[in-house]
Amino acid sequence: MKLPPLSKREQWLSALAIGVIVIGAYAWLRWVPANREIGQLQQTAEATDKRLRTAEIPEEPDEDIERLKSQLAEQERLLAAIKEQSDSVEKHLAPDDSQFLIVNISKVARDAQIHVRANEVFKAAVSNNAAPVAAAPATTKKSRKNKPATVTPAAAAAPIAAVIPPLSAGWVARMSPGSLLERPLRRLEVEGTYLALNRFIHDLDRLPFQVAVLRISVERMPVLAMPGYPQSLLAEVILAL
Repeated sequence: MKLPPLSKREQWLSALAIGVIVIGAYAWLRWVPANREIGQLQQTAEATDKRLRTAEIPEEPDEDIERLKSQLAEQERLLAAIKEQSDSVEKHLAPDDSQFLIVNISKVARDAQIHVRANEVFKAAVSNNAAPVAAAPATTKKSRKNKPATVTPAAAAAPIAAVIPPLSAGWVARMSPGSLLERPLRRLEVEGTYLALNRFIHDLDRLPFQVAVLRISVERMPVLAMPGYPQSLLAEVILAL
């Protein structure tokens, strides 16, 4: 089937429609994104120019430059000394997953004639005084009852900064998770005489890694010893490895 020839007017209209389509496509695909990018660059340039105009150049210090350099050198020397001490102490700390030290603690107990009832990981209870906690906004009883508490993803993913609890919190809290001084903690439940417990505590210093006694509680065994024999004691010992 042969289409009838277009008139001059129809040919002009077709050419005009094709031209409008081509120009519109070019403007949509090229001109609009380029114009948007140029606008963003202009805004950035204006913001940078505004910051440069309002920036204040700090005044030159009136103090002696040489004295400031001397103080800076002294601070750097003290920092290097503290870092050297820290590295020396860190060499005496066992790795967090060291089974070698745990086995050696049990060996020291056996050599001191101490019966180990339990040797397990100690999980300290979270103390409310260990770190400041941000107060929640006040709500009415009705809103607390009807509206469940929600946690935003940003708040859930935000890292918790480590802190150093005060001395009043005790060394167990100061070395528990969440503290800047965090170390692996072990709980030992041991049974033995006073002399054996004393020997066990002192022999811990001979281990290749640092072991600190954070807390010890001693009580007498329910069964009394026979006359002439030392009384057996039951002790709970919290160690920091």
